[in-house]
Amino acid sequence: MANKSFRNIARMIDMAKDELPIEQAFLGDLKRSIEKEDEATRRKPSQYYKPSSMNCIRNMYYQRMGKEPDKGSSSYIGIGICNAGTDIHVRVQKAIAHMKNYGFDCHYLDVAKFIKKRGLEDIEVISKNGMETKLFNKRLNLSFLCDGIIKYQGKYYIFEAKSESSFKFQTRTAPAEEHYRQVTSYSISLGLDDVIFVYVNRDTLDMKAYLFTPTDDMKNDLVGLIDNCEGYVSRMVTPPKPKDVTKKCCEYCNYKTLCRRER
Repeated sequence: MANKSFRNIARMIDMAKDELPIEQAFLGDLKRSIEKEDEATRRKPSQYYKPSSMNCIRNMYYQRMGKEPDKGSSSYIGIGICNAGTDIHVRVQKAIAHMKNYGFDCHYLDVAKFIKKRGLEDIEVISKNGMETKLFNKRLNLSFLCDGIIKYQGKYYIFEAKSESSFKFQTRTAPAEEHYRQVTSYSISLGLDDVIFVYVNRDTLDMKAYLFTPTDDMKNDLVGLIDNCEGYVSRMVTPPKPKDVTKKCCEYCNYKTLCRRER
């Protein structure tokens, strides 16, 4: 009965589409094609920690245990925003790499060569895509993408690019707190203390930059969080939901269904 109902709904949608002007039918098919392509190329998350999940120990636990994320699909708008953010990253990275050509004391470093030169044995280079390098911290079971390492005016910095809407950009006066643990994990892994954030307005392409230096307490807190989660992983016990988790963190979580079920 259910399958028959679905077929009827699909038939009604097809009939409605047949009545649309050709350009509107084309646009509808284009949008759906973008969403289907995203669904087809989406990969199952790996069982390693991700800097973006460091704001919730439950998300970290589900990731490490290989739990099935929610099946929800992204809209063509959300997919487009992510793609636009990637394009902005690439343009900014290329601009930084070209700074030395115009006499600026700035060098965009090869991350893999930097890791080898520094003897960072815990860090494995997984792959390189353009100027972005995928790394794995074997000691912390942490997988992450590094936007870059730069040497500016004789000092080394981790470089991190972010893109955001005009509304957020206009009120931006410092790095977003939800990005603190992300770059703290980079600092621990790469042995560099300082991070230069560049925030880009998606609508106007204006930019703001901030220097951020994770404190020793931030680093110890992050390592302690991972060690704590590893304890739950070894016991196969879901950690309690953290009381300080933000509404935004829950809103974008891929494990909402499972988390609600395990209250």
